Amino acid sequence: MRSHELRLAGRNNMENLEQKIQQIEERNRKVQADKAWETSWTRRLLLTAFTYLAIGVYLWAIEVKRPWFNAIVPAVAFMLSTLTMPFFKKLWLRKNVKILYHTPNSVEGGPPQEKIYGLIEEKEGVKKENLRRLRDFIRDKDRVTNNDIEKLLGVSNATAERYLNELEKEGLLEQVGQIGQGVHYVVKSGKIDE
Repeated sequence: MRSHELRLAGRNNMENLEQKIQQIEERNRKVQADKAWETSWTRRLLLTAFTYLAIGVYLWAIEVKRPWFNAIVPAVAFMLSTLTMPFFKKLWLRKNVKILYHTPNSVEGGPPQEKIYGLIEEKEGVKKENLRRLRDFIRDKDRVTNNDIEKLLGVSNATAERYLNELEKEGLLEQVGQIGQGVHYVVKSGKIDE
């Protein structure tokens, strides 16, 4: 019963880590898309056009002479301000980013990394533990299959295959067959106890 609970815990930890990493990657894609939009010429030109139209309508409504001509200056000024913002942002970041993001475990001048490093370390710990359990499991076996590893560790087919490939690279296993149900791994005797 204890090994079954460990397998479930290992599977849950791995699934949670994979889910967290997928969420981080998805958030990063959204941030990159937002950043691309914020700095695009399409956005800048649209904002300039809307500024020109809004000011032109306002000047026309209050009956200023030549409202559409007079609306050009504020619209151009707005466009120039959007073009100079990246320069001022860089200046501000140089001065303030270390203050904003400095934590004992952060990368100098960058956002805190401890959550990401923690996820990676946790995932690596689970991997090392699973590989240790796998080495113990194959110690008294002649051969193993991907399904054996899936059941033992409570991992996906792809993860089991990665573990088996790693043990094959270490010289502990030898793959027999290429694809399909007939594929199995022969345990190389004497290698595991070395």
